[in-house]
Amino acid sequence: MTLAPLIAASPVIQAHVLAAILALFSGLGVLLIKKGTPAHVVLGRGFVALMLVAAISSFWITGLRPGHFSWIHTLSVVTLVTIPLAVWRIRRGAWQAHAFTMIGNFVGLLVAGLFALMPERLMGQVFLGGATMIMP
Repeated sequence: MTLAPLIAASPVIQAHVLAAILALFSGLGVLLIKKGTPAHVVLGRGFVALMLVAAISSFWITGLRPGHFSWIHTLSVVTLVTIPLAVWRIRRGAWQAHAFTMIGNFVGLLVAGLFALMPERLMGQVFLGGATMIMP
């Protein structure tokens, strides 16, 4: 593992990665604690804020072709729609719909995270140390 690629990355990428990692941990916390408690609400609000930061910052991350978005940016658009929807749902008392939407957002975060770990991507370089995978 080497942090060099992340340290060399732009501040937008660093903020995006930090928000995504913190969202992963806060989201996991929300899933594991009793629902409706003050701790759930605080962690949930943190998850919401961090997911919005991660989604919005992704639009400034376009890889090798500035201004060109990849299919993974679709997850950012979905996040920007479904996070406010989940908040609206819980405020209306639709806790099952809220739970379904928030779990979906957490799963989306996991999917994006898995793709970020591909060897040619920045986080793949961080965790694999620049190693490349050899496919049979």
